[in-house]
Amino acid sequence: MGNKKKKERHRNIENNDKDFHKEKRFGKKNYNAKKENQKTPKMELKEERELKYLKQVLSEYEFTFQEILQLLEWSQKRRKMYKQLLNAWEESGEIYLKRNGKYTLPEKEGFVKGEISISSGNFGFLDINGQASVFIPGAYLNTAMNGDTVLVRILKESSDNKKREGEVYKVIKRNRDVIVGVFEHNLSFGFVRPRNSPKDIYIPKKLIKGAKTGDLVAVKVDFWGDEERKPEGGIVSILGSPKDTEALISSLLLNEGIEEKFPNEVLQELDKIDENFSDELENRKDLRHLDIITIDGSDAKDLDDAVYVQKTEDGYKLFVSIADVSYYVRENTELDIEALKRGNSIYLVDRVIPMLPRKLSNNLCSLNPNEDKLTFTVEMDLDKRGKVIKNDFYKSVIKSKYRMTYENVNTILEKNEESEEYRNLYDKYRKIDDMLKNMLELSKIIRSNKKRRGSIDFELPEIKVVLDENKAVKDIVLRSRGEAERIIEDFMVIANETVVEKLFWEEIPAIYRVHEDPDKAKVQALNETLIKFGYSLKGLEEIHPGKFQNIIERTTGLPEGYLIHKLILRAMQRARYANKNLGHFGLASKYYLHFTSPIRRYSDLIVHRMLGRSIEKFMSEKEKAKYGANFEAIASSISRTERVADKLEEDSVKIKLIEYMQDKIGQVYVARLSGMNKNKIFMELENHIEVVYNVTTARDNFIYDEENFKIVDKRNNESYTMGSTMKVSIVSASYAKMEIEVIPYVEEKVKIDETEEE
Repeated sequence: MGNKKKKERHRNIENNDKDFHKEKRFGKKNYNAKKENQKTPKMELKEERELKYLKQVLSEYEFTFQEILQLLEWSQKRRKMYKQLLNAWEESGEIYLKRNGKYTLPEKEGFVKGEISISSGNFGFLDINGQASVFIPGAYLNTAMNGDTVLVRILKESSDNKKREGEVYKVIKRNRDVIVGVFEHNLSFGFVRPRNSPKDIYIPKKLIKGAKTGDLVAVKVDFWGDEERKPEGGIVSILGSPKDTEALISSLLLNEGIEEKFPNEVLQELDKIDENFSDELENRKDLRHLDIITIDGSDAKDLDDAVYVQKTEDGYKLFVSIADVSYYVRENTELDIEALKRGNSIYLVDRVIPMLPRKLSNNLCSLNPNEDKLTFTVEMDLDKRGKVIKNDFYKSVIKSKYRMTYENVNTILEKNEESEEYRNLYDKYRKIDDMLKNMLELSKIIRSNKKRRGSIDFELPEIKVVLDENKAVKDIVLRSRGEAERIIEDFMVIANETVVEKLFWEEIPAIYRVHEDPDKAKVQALNETLIKFGYSLKGLEEIHPGKFQNIIERTTGLPEGYLIHKLILRAMQRARYANKNLGHFGLASKYYLHFTSPIRRYSDLIVHRMLGRSIEKFMSEKEKAKYGANFEAIASSISRTERVADKLEEDSVKIKLIEYMQDKIGQVYVARLSGMNKNKIFMELENHIEVVYNVTTARDNFIYDEENFKIVDKRNNESYTMGSTMKVSIVSASYAKMEIEVIPYVEEKVKIDETEEE
C-alpha cells in the first residue's frame, strides 16, 4: 500500500483528534530556530499528541522513518531532530524499531513494559494492570534493579496455572542510582552485595571511602554493567552494621530514594504560612456548636477526620468533616510538589515519614480537640434504610469536642456496667453517649447495605509491634477491629461514595480508587483449590464479589479459614489509583475514590481541590481537560509510592521481629500452618509471628504433599494441613533472607530410639 493510500486510510483517526490537527497546523511556529533546543510546554504537548497519534496508527501498521515524516507532516529540513525524537520514544519503550527498519509497537513484538519487583536478587516479577504478571528468572534479569521500569520480552505464555515468563530486554528508567548493600573487601578493590539484585557492584579502591567488610553501605552506581562487566560505583555513605535494626530500616528508605527530612525550600515556604485564619471564617459554615468528635488509634497524631451523628424523623443526619489541607497546600507550591513526590505518609515500625511536614500533619491540619480547625464537610441525610436521600458539600470550621480512641469507644459501646473502666469512661463522656449509640446503629445499617450488594470484608489478623523507649520489641499484639473501627470505616466509605457520585455525574476530573475484576485464570485456579477444601465458586462465567464474600463468611473461624481468605486475597487485583472510573470490585461499587485522608494521601488532596472547584464555580471543558491530562501521570505516581510504602512498612516490621527472635534460636513453639507454596510452609507462632519451614532444603522425616496442601510425617504417617498445629524449633532469624526459619520439633526420646534402631 502506497503512502498516499495509507494516509487516506488513517483520515478517520486524525478526524477524531481535532486538537491534534490544530497543533499540527501551527507546528512550525513551535519549532522556530531560537527554541529548537529549548522545549516549551506547548511543544511538549504537541509531541505528546503526535506520539499518541503515531501509536494509534502503529497499532495497525508498520512505518519507516521516512513514512513517519510524511504521516506527521514533519519538515524534511529537521530530519536529524525528528530522528532524535523517535530515538527518545524508542528508548522510553513507547515504540519499537525492527531490524527491517520499520517502527511498530513493542506489544506487537511480544514485549511488555512495567516496573519490576526483584525478590532477594534471585528472580523478579512484572505486574501489569489487567494482565497476568510475568515471572523473570534470575538469569534473565540482566542489569535490572528492583523498581526499575523495564521492557520485557515474553518467552512463555501462561499455561496450566503457570505464570508467563520473560526476560528483561531493556531498562527504560532507573528507579534510583544509590543502592544499599553489604560491603566486602577483596585485596585492592571491594564489592557490594545488594539484597534485591542478582549482581554485585564493583568498587574501585579509591572509592571505598574507609568501608570495612561487613559494613552496610550506600553506593552510587556509575555503570550498570553489561554481559562482560559487573555494575560499578563508589561508596557514598557507611550506614553501620547490617545487624543494627535502625540502620537496616534507614537503609530501606535510602534504597527507595526516600528522604526523611524535607528540602529547605519546602521548610522556607512552610515558615511563611499564616496560622491566623480568622479572615477565612466568614467564607465557611460554622459547625463549632456541634459535638463533633474524632475517633482514632491511641498513638495517632495526624487526625484527618471528625464525625457527628444525630437521629431525625426520617432516619439520620451524618456529618463527616475532613481536614482542609488544600487551604494550606496550594497547587504548584514547593509543599505541593514535595507532597506529590512522597505520595503518601509511610508508617514504619519505629518512625513515621509524613507526606507533609509535621507543622501541618500534626498541628495546623490535624483535628486536635478544643481547637478551631478548617475542614471540608460532607453532610448527608440518610433514611432508616441507610440510603443517602440528601447531601451537601461545603468548607467549614469545627472544634472537636473529644479526641476519642478506638479502645475507649469500644469499651463504652460494650457497656459492661460491672467494669470500673466502663464506669469511668461513661462519666467522662456521658454527653456523647447517645450519639455513640446512634453512630453504631447507623454504622450497622450501612454495613448491612454493603454486605447486601456483595462487598468483600476480609477478616485477616494483623499484628502490631509495640516498641519500648529503646526501640526494642516490647509486645506483639493482634490489631483489634471492634465496632469503633467499623463505625469509622463505614462512615468514611459512605462519605467517599457520596463525593465520587457528585464528581462522576458532573464529569469533574478526579483521581479514582479503582479495583478491577480479578483475572479469570486466577479465579479458575482459586476455584480448583477451594474444591479440595469442599467449597466452590458457582458460575465462573460471571464473577461477582458476593461469591467471594459468601466463601469468606462460611470459612471464618474454621481451621482452614485463614488460608482460604489469603488465597482469595491473592486472586484479587491490587487496588490502585486512576484518572478514569474503572469501578471497585472489592467494595462492589460502580465508582469510588479517596476523600477522607488528605493529611496522609495525595489522592485525597486532589479530590478536595476538585470538589472545592465544583462547588465554587462552573468548571469549563478546557479546565476539565487540563486537569484530566495531568491526573493520569499523578495516579500512576501515587500508585507506585503506595506500593513502595506498603513494602517498606512490611519489611520494617519483619526486621524488628527478626531482631526479637535472634536470641530464641533453638526454642520450641506451637505453630499453626497458615499457608503453602511450592517451596515453603508458612506458619504462625503462638506469639503471632510468621515463620517459614523450607521443605525443599530441610533434611527431616516430613514429606510435602503440595497437591493436597499438607505435610506428612513418614515415621507415623501423621499429616498436618491448613489450620493444624505442631511443635516447631527456631533454627534461624536472618536479616539477609528477611525470614525466621523453623523445622518440626522432634522429641529427644524419638531421636534416641531412632539412633538405637540404626
